[in-house]
Amino acid sequence: MARLAAAIGSAAIGLAALLTALFTAAVLWTVAARYGFGRTPVWAEELPRLLLVWAAFLGAGGAEARGGHLSAGLMPLILGEGRAARLGAAFADIAVIVFACLSVWATVTFIGIAGSGTTTALGLPASSFYWAGAAGLGLIAFGAAARLIDRFR
Repeated sequence: MARLAAAIGSAAIGLAALLTALFTAAVLWTVAARYGFGRTPVWAEELPRLLLVWAAFLGAGGAEARGGHLSAGLMPLILGEGRAARLGAAFADIAVIVFACLSVWATVTFIGIAGSGTTTALGLPASSFYWAGAAGLGLIAFGAAARLIDRFR
């Protein structure tokens, strides 16, 4: 299960990298348009913000799915390598799953509040920003659940 989570996490990190590159291009174009042509694009604030939010949440979710997020490597130093370490790691995974699921639930609530509104410049659904959170937090829960399942195989 952890191998599937790692593959999905790698894809999410690749997509986050692409979105970061697009974010950089959008900001550079905005600067060039503003100072080179004297005219700022209408999407100058909205598009980079949307790209950055999606890149951040997908990157965080991808890192957790690959097992590299929310971990400083201190637990093995404190608990050693025995049963206590396995129980501590399982407890940490459960805590991450619970937090991520509660956060997804809150994010879906925000999506409902955003309703059918649209963004000003791009005309995208206003919930586009919140869906990024749901996707990233869902990946975080999936990664922790995959690790937890593999611990007890």
